[in-house]
Amino acid sequence: MVIFIPMTSLFRNMIRHSLFLAGVLMSISSLSGTAQAQTPYSQMPKRRSLSVTTTCALTDVPSDARQIDLWIPVFSENDRQTVRLVTTDLQGGRITRDPKFGNRMLYRRITDPAKELTNGTLTIVLSYEVEIREQVVAAAKTLPSTVKVAPDRALDPYLGDWNLIPIAGPITELAARIDLPKGEPLRAGRRIYDYLIDTMPYNYRAPGAGRGDAVWACDSKTGDCSDYHSVFIGVSRSLGIPADHVFGVPFSPDKPSGETAYYHCWARFWVGGIGWVPVDASEADKHPTERDYLFGSLSTRCLELSHGRDIVLEPRQAGEPLNTFVKPLAEVDGKPFAGVRWSCAYGERTDAGSP
Repeated sequence: MVIFIPMTSLFRNMIRHSLFLAGVLMSISSLSGTAQAQTPYSQMPKRRSLSVTTTCALTDVPSDARQIDLWIPVFSENDRQTVRLVTTDLQGGRITRDPKFGNRMLYRRITDPAKELTNGTLTIVLSYEVEIREQVVAAAKTLPSTVKVAPDRALDPYLGDWNLIPIAGPITELAARIDLPKGEPLRAGRRIYDYLIDTMPYNYRAPGAGRGDAVWACDSKTGDCSDYHSVFIGVSRSLGIPADHVFGVPFSPDKPSGETAYYHCWARFWVGGIGWVPVDASEADKHPTERDYLFGSLSTRCLELSHGRDIVLEPRQAGEPLNTFVKPLAEVDGKPFAGVRWSCAYGERTDAGSP
């Protein structure tokens, strides 16, 4: 059970800012941490053209391995981003999509590892040309009255429980405490967003942070981007509002090229007559001047990689559904294999035109 202890506004803010400052002084190299953007989100370029390269390396594969199955996430293409896979040699693999969310991946099965791997190592490099465009949902800035409508069946994957986001219990109790406007999905989304920023100090190093465990986040009232947005998704769904978890790779707005080995995530929720509305509560907490911008806007900082939780790959993996699909999965003889490394490099494109 979640116990709520009222605090004065002054005391709460003292705690929040003390924890935030402590978090800033920590290293930001954690897998699920986020980089500190120098250029404000709202002042970033409206379009960015980039060359992007990902490298997946399997190392120390056992010499007696009989079969390797490998799934590598492939960047999404949608209204916000144009993605062209430049690599034509897929080394015997093929592009597939997961059946529930449509995430793309490169799948490869190696049936004779001893012949195909060099000293137990395999490396697959994928190169892309991409264009990322700013997304702004105008209605999220003015918060007009909206009416809750029954979502289409295509939105079913974004309602109900996910493994680490159970709706009944602490999530439903939290929704009742926030006193959300009934039948007003857009304004309810803004109320949830503001509540998280006002009550959750960002701390990606808190024990238990980084898994997107909504019950843990409700209880601890802290966490990283995955924890903030798991709570947002859970509370939204408790009201019958479809909500989703989105994961992307961040690129520095102040460096024309670089590398990154971590991801960032945000949420989106669906409003009838408007569509999907993106929210980034954790970054708004870290950058208070961007609070209004990050409700209903996505800058060109991140390239979306995947979305959804509890993911079943294509073809289906032998193990359990994945909590998130933000890095490659390898199975050796039907069992998860830990010797997988994944990194991403980018560079600004100077040639004219879109990918």
